[in-house]
Amino acid sequence: MHFNQVDAVRVGGISEFLTISLMSKKFNIPVVPHVGDIGQIHQHMVLYNHIGMGHEALFLEHIPHLQKYFKNPVVIKDGVYQVPQVAGMSADLK
Repeated sequence: MHFNQVDAVRVGGISEFLTISLMSKKFNIPVVPHVGDIGQIHQHMVLYNHIGMGHEALFLEHIPHLQKYFKNPVVIKDGVYQVPQVAGMSADLK
């Protein structure tokens, strides 16, 4: 495996995502999450992977078709996710 494209929604949640991310770190495999339909949560997971676990900050895909349904949709500026400025996981629906 050259990259791990783990998706928190598909592996059963944040705890499982973190477990898989830790295993990837142990075996020096970069984590580039698959955001599926919920980039809202994965933007936080990428920050934690980089800051808390020391994974290299590579990139995170962006699929914008569901943004209109969230109270605090992700913000992309110059091709880069902006760090959320509100508390929570940014996944509250309107």
